[in-house]
Amino acid sequence: MRILVTGASGLLGQELCPMLDREGHQFWATNSKIFDITNKKLALEIMNKISLDLIIHLAAYTNIDQAEVSKEEAFEVNHIGTRNMAQIAKKLDVPIIYISSDSVFDGNKNSPYKTTDEVHPINVYGESKLKGEEEIRKLTKKHYILRTSTLYGKGGKNYVDTMITFSMLSNSISVVDDQILAPTWTKDLSDEIIKIINDKRPYGTYHIASSGEAKWSDFTKKIFEVKKRNIDVASIEKSDFPRPAKRPKYSVLDSSGALPAWEESLEKYLLSR
Repeated sequence: MRILVTGASGLLGQELCPMLDREGHQFWATNSKIFDITNKKLALEIMNKISLDLIIHLAAYTNIDQAEVSKEEAFEVNHIGTRNMAQIAKKLDVPIIYISSDSVFDGNKNSPYKTTDEVHPINVYGESKLKGEEEIRKLTKKHYILRTSTLYGKGGKNYVDTMITFSMLSNSISVVDDQILAPTWTKDLSDEIIKIINDKRPYGTYHIASSGEAKWSDFTKKIFEVKKRNIDVASIEKSDFPRPAKRPKYSVLDSSGALPAWEESLEKYLLSR
């Protein structure tokens, strides 16, 4: 299969692309330096030069706090860039896989969000990702919208690796514990993307995140437990230094058990490092 991957140098792309290679797919791994998805003219020129069977659209503006300050840039990438990719998918008549986020929900629920639940983002990042979803649905029926949550993995900055580094500098940490989430390993998500491609699943919106749920303190303690680091983790309800972007208090996705429990995946990731 001939596949275009945008955002290939990101956290998910660095996990997924080697898997595509092992599966025998021919793919073009692009990033913002060689393929500006917000430049429609450039995008169309590139598309006219290659023949494709699938687009995997990973490129995104992901800095949630900075998005509040750089709203125009966040929408340019997550909304306009996604619209460009959807238009290309339609023009070439090929499916597109789009990675969306749990941030399209407001967090007022207290049970895992289903794909049929009403969306209501409470920050700019969530709004921009939702706009991307809307463009995909509007422009092409051949789409997979995959919502996921709190990614970590090899090859890029993420919370797990940050905590490991922190544990080398201090024996205690305070964690803002006002969110419940389902941290997800990029390898698990990549495995599921490969299955979607190989199984040719029905088009539509899917939730793909780890099973179970955790507060940030649970997640942090588990990191140190697996790494055998004696770090005191204190929970605080609200930081003295408020962040620009609001976060959903509850952002667990109902993935129908598609992925393992977050504790199991976290342990596998840490033991593989």
